[in-house]
Amino acid sequence: MKTSAKIFTAISVIVVLGLIAAVIALAIGLYGMKMRADENARRVDYMYETALCESLDSVREAENDLAKMLVSAEGETLSLASDIRMSAGSAAARVANLPVDLYTYSGLEKFLNQVSDFMSGYIRAVESGKDAEEYNEQLESLYETILSVRKKLEEAANKLGGDYSIAEDINESGSFNIGEGDFNVEYPGIIYDGPFSDSRDTSWKALDDKAEIGESDALDVLNGGVGMTGRITCRSSGDADLYVAEGTAADGSSAYATVTVRGGMIALYSAHLGDTDGEISRAEAQKLALGYAEKAGYTKSLSPVWYNSSDGDITVTLAPEINDVVYYPDLIKIKLRAGDGALAGIEACSYCANFRDRGLMSPRISEQEAREKVSAKLSVENVRLALIPDGNDERLCYEFASEYRGLDYFVYIDAATGAQAEVLRVIDDHQGKQVI
Repeated sequence: MKTSAKIFTAISVIVVLGLIAAVIALAIGLYGMKMRADENARRVDYMYETALCESLDSVREAENDLAKMLVSAEGETLSLASDIRMSAGSAAARVANLPVDLYTYSGLEKFLNQVSDFMSGYIRAVESGKDAEEYNEQLESLYETILSVRKKLEEAANKLGGDYSIAEDINESGSFNIGEGDFNVEYPGIIYDGPFSDSRDTSWKALDDKAEIGESDALDVLNGGVGMTGRITCRSSGDADLYVAEGTAADGSSAYATVTVRGGMIALYSAHLGDTDGEISRAEAQKLALGYAEKAGYTKSLSPVWYNSSDGDITVTLAPEINDVVYYPDLIKIKLRAGDGALAGIEACSYCANFRDRGLMSPRISEQEAREKVSAKLSVENVRLALIPDGNDERLCYEFASEYRGLDYFVYIDAATGAQAEVLRVIDDHQGKQVI
């Protein structure tokens, strides 16, 4: 064989061997990537399954104790109420770890938190010797709703096992189905976290003229606004298009958030912080909440309109105040860790959906004319103009913060017609009090 042929053959063999080695290395690499991906998927599923099962266990405990509370003598209810408060709060924390569209299912987490807060108020009322009859009247309603919640969570939990994967069952909106229906309980005339905190306009009209942003921009918004780093898990298409993100907060704790595709606004943020001792002052909490809101990109013209402290958390509800008018449809709730004021959460869906330039708001009747429409039984403590939600519309009113026989009320008189638009009562001054 000629030398040149031998050289060609040797080179060919080397090339073939090299290609074979490359193919083998690629196959090993792809197999390793698949193994890692499968392991990550298993870990994600385990996390979701644990959150679902633990939330169901806590709801079952709360349901069982509520059933006992319905038939217990008055002196035997305090320990049950304490257990229900803990179970409901635990369930709410676990639900926050589920892969659901928190805007769509916010009623579930809110209801569980309301049960926890309700029991805190009940305990304080009984221990202080106050009449707890109004609390007792709500127990049947609470029980019926928590029974429904338990059944819906069981429907989801019954799917677990075998080849079923929660992660693979997540739909195009970034949520897996935990049952349809309304998880909110109607508490007639009772406020839990501020006037009109439950109102919600699903049209998200404030985003209509906003430009769309990309996933990397959304991550930049979260990093700059709340110090969160992570990844976009999906794009949710509900009442508004939202980027859903998960990752870590500035202190390393796990975090979840949504950012509007149009406008790049933080709609929801939740960080699972550890507990701390003590509690910062109300003034400090308000100042921190305003600072967090400004950093997160909301308007600077915000004022505290509600303050609530319960079980290691403080919630400060903010609303835009422009030209001496408070805009209740545009609420932002800032959740702080009570011990040090660390940012634990933001709920700004109402703000993202509604905040826009509405023009100058001018009343047609005077404050005195409006005051004459308020019951003479009420002692008026503060008056201001407020834009309030009215179905799918809005209504400019005079807001009268009032008191009668130790009970706090908010009376809203239409600033155009003088008609009584709404009356709200605060359940007790320990669970929350208007910040004036």
